[in-house]
Amino acid sequence: MLKKYSFFFTAILACCLFSCSKEKNMVEATVVDTGDITYDGCGYLLRLNDSALLKPTYMPGAYQHNGMQVRIDYHHTGIKDTCQYGSVIYDMVKLDDIERKN
Repeated sequence: MLKKYSFFFTAILACCLFSCSKEKNMVEATVVDTGDITYDGCGYLLRLNDSALLKPTYMPGAYQHNGMQVRIDYHHTGIKDTCQYGSVIYDMVKLDDIERKN
């Protein structure tokens, strides 16, 4: 009988541990529309509070508004990109999460 309850307790404990959400490290950013990628622009960039510019690999359409204040969780892809918007090499990032800043 004790074995049965210990298995049940272990299963519930495992479910609790694996269902815990990861803590997100959201940072504030501003969406910057640099123009059409096929012409002279770089598409949408994200300007962090320290003025660093990041180029997301994909930006959801709901956030493609110049000047929009957002909070993002991202990771670097290890890829660098250049375009006609200035003479800067941008770090390409993958957005893990994005939300409007209230």
